[in-house]
Amino acid sequence: MKIILDCFGGDNCPDSAIDGALLALEENKDLNIVLCGDEAVIGAYLADKSYDKSRVSILHAGDVLTNDDSPTLAIRRKKDSSMVVALRALADGDYDGLVSSGNTGALLVGASVIVKLIDGVQRASLSPLLPTLIDGKSTILVDGGANVDCKASMLKEFAVMGSAFMNAVCGVKYPKVALLNNGAEEEKGNALTKETHALLKDSDLNFVGNLEARDLFTGDADVIVADGFAGNVGIKSAEGMGKVIFKMLKRYILEGGLRAKLGYLLLKPSLKKLKGIMSSDAVGGGVFLGVKKIVVKAHGASNALAFKNAISRADEMARAGVVDKIAEALEKNENV
Repeated sequence: MKIILDCFGGDNCPDSAIDGALLALEENKDLNIVLCGDEAVIGAYLADKSYDKSRVSILHAGDVLTNDDSPTLAIRRKKDSSMVVALRALADGDYDGLVSSGNTGALLVGASVIVKLIDGVQRASLSPLLPTLIDGKSTILVDGGANVDCKASMLKEFAVMGSAFMNAVCGVKYPKVALLNNGAEEEKGNALTKETHALLKDSDLNFVGNLEARDLFTGDADVIVADGFAGNVGIKSAEGMGKVIFKMLKRYILEGGLRAKLGYLLLKPSLKKLKGIMSSDAVGGGVFLGVKKIVVKAHGASNALAFKNAISRADEMARAGVVDKIAEALEKNENV
């Protein structure tokens, strides 16, 4: 496998990006990584690092696409940016995947117009894997924020792509698909969710009905379908609540006296494990389903661990043949 890493554009780039790449190389001896960005800066950072030089190369790009750039204009005008150079290399070369922590909108546009969408796909879906109450089980959210205005036919496509992903990467034979809604009853929701519910119910997917946002992490469904607006609000609300709970817990421990502190010491290993599982660093990033090659969007504030996990996710997807399996699933469901 050969994965391209956009080393610039994120909050902690290029240091954390390169460190994450070296961690991924150490963990996976069959992996090759192309570091894309300013060759002089990358070379200087690598100068005192110990790594297998035969599995690392540098793809020079002299510009950086920032979060302040307009996605469509930036893709057109900043052709020497690390993101655009990486996307063009992925589209034209013998590479298996791309990881970037840069501008989400620009990466979506670039993946769609440079790498191109799988035939028949209307929009790519930014799809993060969510941890669940069930040990070792994840749920994929399609869409987590890429497409805020959707049609029911797009949501059905997201469901098909998410199911194909869960089957190929996570080994779920007949993934349970649920529709994110404001109630579990079939008649609940707005015009979009009601129309989508009817489409999913009539499809050959394993559709289990509506799911409320409070059940995002229960593991009741393998694939959670949403438009990017509802999906993003749901996941960010959960992330915010998690941070608030840990901050409140820390405060109450500090204010609770000796008994609270002793209790914390006993619970510390469990709390550390929980924090690790729920952290976005452990997930690594969301995947753009529907693109002709693997594209993974790492969090803008990714640290080295998050980059390592995002690279591992891209490698895992490429090895599983996710793109081909999504194309096959979409063709199968085209007339259903």
